[in-house]
Amino acid sequence: MAEGVRKRGKTWSYYFDTAKINGERKKIEKGGFHTQKAALDARAAAIAEYNNTGRTFSPKEISVADYLDYWLENAIQKNIDHGYSYNTYREYESKIRLHLKPAFGIYKLSSFQYSSDKIQQWVDNMKTKGFSKSMIKNTLTCLQGALNYAILPLKYIQSNPCIPVKVGKMPIDVNSKAHTEYVCSKQEFDRILKRFPTSSGFHLSLVVPYNVGTRISETFAIDLNENVDFERHELHIKGQLVKIDKIWFIKPPKYDSYRTVKIGYTLESELKNAIKQRNINQMKYGNKFIKTYLLPDHSLLQLRADISVSYKEIMPLCVKDNGELLTPESFKYCARVIHHEMGNEYFHSHCLRHTHGTILAEGGVNPKTVMERLGHKDIKTTLQTYTFNTDLMQQAAVDIFEKSLQA
Repeated sequence: MAEGVRKRGKTWSYYFDTAKINGERKKIEKGGFHTQKAALDARAAAIAEYNNTGRTFSPKEISVADYLDYWLENAIQKNIDHGYSYNTYREYESKIRLHLKPAFGIYKLSSFQYSSDKIQQWVDNMKTKGFSKSMIKNTLTCLQGALNYAILPLKYIQSNPCIPVKVGKMPIDVNSKAHTEYVCSKQEFDRILKRFPTSSGFHLSLVVPYNVGTRISETFAIDLNENVDFERHELHIKGQLVKIDKIWFIKPPKYDSYRTVKIGYTLESELKNAIKQRNINQMKYGNKFIKTYLLPDHSLLQLRADISVSYKEIMPLCVKDNGELLTPESFKYCARVIHHEMGNEYFHSHCLRHTHGTILAEGGVNPKTVMERLGHKDIKTTLQTYTFNTDLMQQAAVDIFEKSLQA
């Protein structure tokens, strides 16, 4: 009889000893195999998994494709809400599936650590195919992050082949740059509000980010019942509205950027008016009004007013007249109207946040205050992304210099 297997009744079992605990060896045994060969094969696989500390693969043999799946599940998906958002997970999954696996998936991870040339070639090919610099950099960052995890804490490889890879200079896409850096003028913003007045469910989704610089997901997560303090003139940013498997959840804000921002009379008046109108609409629709509830798992549930439940009721910032929830997905309609009907091709959901930060910068507000108001991770983001070198700033620089010459 082969070592490590034995027959019990009509089936075969395998067994092997594990490390000693308190001076005594422990034994792993499993039965139910129909043949001796099946038991031997299962034993070999079990020993390999045991020797790899519970892993079902050998770090030396795992492919880049399988490793990226492992990293995505264990380092990212299991840490959603603990350092990573669901949107980050979804973005990484897409980059891995569409770009990284097709390019590098067939290689062994152990040899891929010496493949800087292949990664550089991939970057150059992506540039030739017309992908944007930000898209290439973000995908490369995803790969670099995954391989850093393979170095520490996993110790599967010793070096990261992404480090010497450079994206380099790329032709500037003037239209893309104009779209990214678009600042909505007061005149244009008033024109947009005329198209989406206070009676529109989208009105506050425009007014709030313009006045406080919230991200679109944060804007739609605001609860008028609890997140607005009219006495202290404050708005509390406590979450973001995220869709997971067709269900909307209120998750922690990006980078856990919980914050309290001061609000002015203009926004306060808008919010008070919205609350008043919401109460009027609820009386108008009666039992047909749709109420919104926050469940223990932080998902949202909408039910007619005549259905009684024990969950916590909230008052979402943006709803239709009958209380039906509007979401960041719904905002796509608003953007299409502004693009096509109003002829503003540069407008996008983030531009009002850009506009708020730029107005503050032009007004001389301290960058750290702007950073905290916008909920940025660090001051570099504030300076590089949201406070653009506008004509007003350029003119101010000239005026200051001219004044120094006359002193």
